[in-house]
Order: sequence, then structure tokens, then C-alpha cells
Amino acid sequence: MRIPIRLKFILLIFLLILFITGVIFWFTLNRVRQALTNEIKLQGEILARIIALNAEDPLITNDDLYLARLVTDAVKNEGVGYAYITDKKNIIRAHNKIEFVGKSEKRFKSPANLYNVTLPIVLAGKKEIGKVSVGLGTARIKNTTHTMQIILLLISVTGLLIGILGAMLLSNYLTRPINDLVLGVKAIAQGNFEQQIKKRSNDEIGDLTLAFNQMAKSLKEKEQIKDAFRRYVSHQVAEEIFKNPDAYIDTLKGTRRKVTVLFADIRGFTPLTERLPAEEVVSLLNDVLTTMTNVIFKYEGTIDKFIGDCIMAVFGAPIFHPDDTNRALLAGIDIQQEINRMNKKREKNNKETIRVGIGINTGEVVVGNIGAAERLDYTVIGDSVNLASRLQELASGGEIVVSEYVFKETSIPIKFSEPMLVKVRGKESPIKIYRVIYQ
Repeated sequence: MRIPIRLKFILLIFLLILFITGVIFWFTLNRVRQALTNEIKLQGEILARIIALNAEDPLITNDDLYLARLVTDAVKNEGVGYAYITDKKNIIRAHNKIEFVGKSEKRFKSPANLYNVTLPIVLAGKKEIGKVSVGLGTARIKNTTHTMQIILLLISVTGLLIGILGAMLLSNYLTRPINDLVLGVKAIAQGNFEQQIKKRSNDEIGDLTLAFNQMAKSLKEKEQIKDAFRRYVSHQVAEEIFKNPDAYIDTLKGTRRKVTVLFADIRGFTPLTERLPAEEVVSLLNDVLTTMTNVIFKYEGTIDKFIGDCIMAVFGAPIFHPDDTNRALLAGIDIQQEINRMNKKREKNNKETIRVGIGINTGEVVVGNIGAAERLDYTVIGDSVNLASRLQELASGGEIVVSEYVFKETSIPIKFSEPMLVKVRGKESPIKIYRVIYQ
């Protein structure tokens, strides 16, 4: 069962106030009752002492009439229920009720609703010659305590109501920022990294709010980095790297790795830019590069860089696949086929067609973050990269030219032309190249 913090807080305050008012109620009532009892006791002692002082001589001289007058006058006082005088043999010599006179004190039982006060009658302050007993009513105690109970109960109920109202206001004040945080966390969970929470208090909750806002800002920056990273690798590759970034951290520092590099360049694009409006040139270039990028991502390659109207892709970094060479070849074929489909649409709209030349090479490269401290690029460098670029220069529009290394690494049924020996820049000896035959 889920109980909100607000309700728990109100319940806690309610129980605390109930406990405090209960203690005050009990303590006050007992003090009032004790004070009234002490007052009655004092009143009884004073009355009994007066009777005792006046009863010394009549008790010795057996002046029962005077003794009777003393107890009769005593019961005329408000709250006095009975009064009687006994001699040293505990025989009642005078009583406000005549039927008890001459009988043993044991025959008289003090009513339960009267408080009994008994004092000795001492002759000359030395010899006890009898006793005086006075019974005072406790109705005043009951009435006063009953009234006090009602007053205290009203005060307690009022205090409870005020306490509950205060607890509701305080709990609302305390839980409002918590509710804001809950809504903020839900928004973050739904991908809204713009979420910010207003700081409402300068305390621990305020500190938590600031920490949340900083977390949201950091997550937003991280997501922006992810979005930027996804521009160069497929979403599958990006998510794989983000799941376990430590596994790929070495490639950022610099490492040697066998990869397959693909260069794809739009043929005759410079003259085309001179004939077309600038807006159409940019639109066409973006369409072609987007098409090639989607194909590269399809085979989980990485966009190394865009060089004008040329794209450089790497298969094998940062994530390695055993069939990276096959993936690069299939990507090259798909690019050419996508360009052919694009050209058919352009021909229907009486627009100029384009051709792409592709070069692919497999070999060892250096992988890592390269550049200045303020501007680094994750890239691959080495002779294998240069050779892939040279092969792309040898490819005519619509052709895919690959090196002998790619030919040997291929493990899927792809048709190649007969090998040709060509001289390329950067190589002293001619190298074997192959053209991919595709439909």
C-alpha cells in the first residue's frame, strides 16, 4: 500500500500533537484536582481546629449541649457534610445527626462522596482527650474538574485542528519541491533533458533541486554528444559504444588496427556546381551524402569525415567485425545502386545525373583522436588510408575499385574483374587492383 509522504507527515504531526495535548490534559487535570483536594483538606483542618479549640473545656465538663452546638454550627458551612466529636474512648459525644450520639465511632461510616478530616483535641497542648472529625463534600472537585475537562478538551481539539491545518500547509510546502523533483525525474526518463526545477528553499531540498538541475544539464550535454556521435556512426554502433565505453577508450588514445577504408567521391561535381544555383548544389550534395551515409550506417561503418563532395568511411573502428571487408564491399555496391535509383528519378524530372567513384582498401592503420588540444578528430591514418584514396581516384563514375588485400579478404560471392597492375602515387611498384562487377 502506497502512502504519500504528505499524508505520513500530517499523521505524524497529528499523533505528536495528540500525545502532547494528552500529556498536558492529564497533567493539568491532576494538578487542578490535587489543588482542589488540598484546598478542601485545608478548609477541613481549619474548621476542625476551631472546633477542637472550643471543645476542650466542654468535653472535660461533659457539656454535651455546647458540643452539639459546635457541630451543628459547623455543618452550616458550605460543603460540610458532617461533623462530630468523640472522647478518648471513641464514643461520639456530639454529632450533627442525633442518632449517632453516645455510640461508638465505629458505628459511623463516612460517605464515599465526603472527604474526612480528623484532628485530636489536646488539653493544654499536652494530653489528648478526644477527636474532631469533619466531612467535606467533593462535589466541587468533580464539578470543577468536569468543567476543566470540557475546557481542556475544547483547547485540545482546537489545538489538533490548528496543528492539522499547520501540518497540511507545512507538508505542502515541504513536499511541493519533492513533487517537482518527481515530475522532473519522469520528464528526464521520457527524454526531456530541458527540464529544470525552480529552487524554492535554501536548505537540503534546495541543494537537491540544484543537483537535479545540474544532472539534467549534464544529461542534456551527454545527449548532445550522443547526437553528434550518431552523425558519424550508426545508431546500433553508437549504443554499443555507450553501453561499455571503457572497452573502446583505447582507440581514442591511439592504437593500431586492421580496418577497411572506403572513399566515395562524386565525379564531375565541380563543373556541376558552376551550372546549378547554389541552393540546388547544396541540396543535391546533402541528398547524395545522406544516401551514402545511410548505406554506410546500414553495414555499421563509421563516417570518418566529409571532404567536400567526398566521403570517407571506416569499417572496423571503433567496433570491429570479423567481416568488415565484406561489409565495406556491400556498402560500396549499395551506394552505387542507390545513386542509380536517384539518377532515374532525376532523369524523369529532367535534372542532371551524377556519378560516384568508390575506392576500398583493407590494411593496418593508426586509430585515435588526432589534432590540436582544442580540436580533435577521431580518425584513422596510415598508408592503407592513402591507398584507398588513390583507388578512389582510379575509379570512374559508377565504378568500385578495390585493392588485392580486399580481393583476398572477401568471403562472399562477389564478381571481380581480372586484376590490373597500376602505378599509384606513394607506391614505388605497381599494385594489383580489381573492379567490382555488380548489377
